[in-house]
Amino acid sequence: MLRMSRFFACCMEDSSAMLRRFEYVIVGGGTAAGYACREFVAQNVGVDKVAVVTAEPVAPYERPALTKAYIHPPSAKVRARLPGFHTCVGTGGDRQTPDWYAEKGISFISGKASSIDLEKKLVSVGEEQLQYDKLILATGCRAVKLGSFGVKGDDMENVFYLREEQDAAKLVSSLEKGKTKALVAGGGYLGLECAAALVGWGVETTVVFPETHVMSRLFNPQLAKWMEEQFTSRGVKLISGDVVREFKGSEGKLTGAQLKSDKNISCDIAVVGAGAVPNVDFCPPELKREQGGLLVDAMMQTSQPDVYAVGDIATFPSRYGGFRRCENVDHARKSAAQAVKAAMGLKPEPYHYLPYLYTRIFEYTDSPIVFNFFGDQSENCQVAGRGEKSIGAIWQREGKVVGALIMGSPGPTAEDQAKLRQLADSGPAATEAAEVFAQVGL
Repeated sequence: MLRMSRFFACCMEDSSAMLRRFEYVIVGGGTAAGYACREFVAQNVGVDKVAVVTAEPVAPYERPALTKAYIHPPSAKVRARLPGFHTCVGTGGDRQTPDWYAEKGISFISGKASSIDLEKKLVSVGEEQLQYDKLILATGCRAVKLGSFGVKGDDMENVFYLREEQDAAKLVSSLEKGKTKALVAGGGYLGLECAAALVGWGVETTVVFPETHVMSRLFNPQLAKWMEEQFTSRGVKLISGDVVREFKGSEGKLTGAQLKSDKNISCDIAVVGAGAVPNVDFCPPELKREQGGLLVDAMMQTSQPDVYAVGDIATFPSRYGGFRRCENVDHARKSAAQAVKAAMGLKPEPYHYLPYLYTRIFEYTDSPIVFNFFGDQSENCQVAGRGEKSIGAIWQREGKVVGALIMGSPGPTAEDQAKLRQLADSGPAATEAAEVFAQVGL
């Protein structure tokens, strides 16, 4: 793995100068930053014009791999490790290793941006200042810590928050030492993906979540029941309507957790997936906020000229009306490309994003579960059974289909996925879900 010393040795310029100038500065070193660099290169930006500010010790990578193949058990055929999942392999592009950035003349600055001077066009990073012509903010989100809600012991050894590659590496290292019981706090994407991997290690796994069912932001009770049955049939215990009150331990090491209901769960490893918060605290107030992120237009430009925001922190005009902030890799990739084109004066078409969500779990087994969702899930949901091993749903608004999902074991084929996308994108009349699927060959 290429860590800080080797990574920045080949990508960084001499950092002794206190002020350096770049035509384009990207703040943030996650997936969106990697795809922004890809677009800059595709548009022939030229060498020594782009800088990336990052606090991570590795080059940008496909972050979804952390809760999927990275933490797969040793028996898995595929276990993601760097440099194997650097951007942009997730979409069939080049594997952008540190050498790739060096060859393209893209500089990396190690550290966190502490402030932005919009008038002088300066970004402060430690003792350095970077002057820019155009600024792209791609800082993503940070994990919500249970300690912020008064939960004790969440800083204990073997309690993990999974946001970066080094977090996943520490989790795997702990599992390799031999753990027997795991607690997962959270029943959303991260929680379920982690639980699916942990049980594969032969670890007794319990998922605790405050909602009445898993994936409550997307699933209705019927969809959730299907997914929950998949987990329980594979040995995962689910506890709904409850939360962790305190992590218990001995000599700083985790031994269990007490729930709000006063239940006590024995565990020697825990993973927390309690949501995320956009990293915009360092941004000046002149950048307008919306939904916790930075308000942008259809070009990804913020309320200030020459400053763009992409990925998790961008609140953009929704094709369904109003504004939307999306925390998913598909949007990170596409918004990054949009911002680069706009920043370079290429006048792209307005951003008309069709939300896309997916998961792949239990991939290390012969019965993986996959779901694909396109569109909007804020309105009426209708479910359609698709046999014993699959289920689908549509979401409708004002008599039109606005969202569509298929999940199963096995999951949708590439052809089915394309039909599902077209269904959500075209918005046909909404009848019964089964009839809608039949009309498009699903």
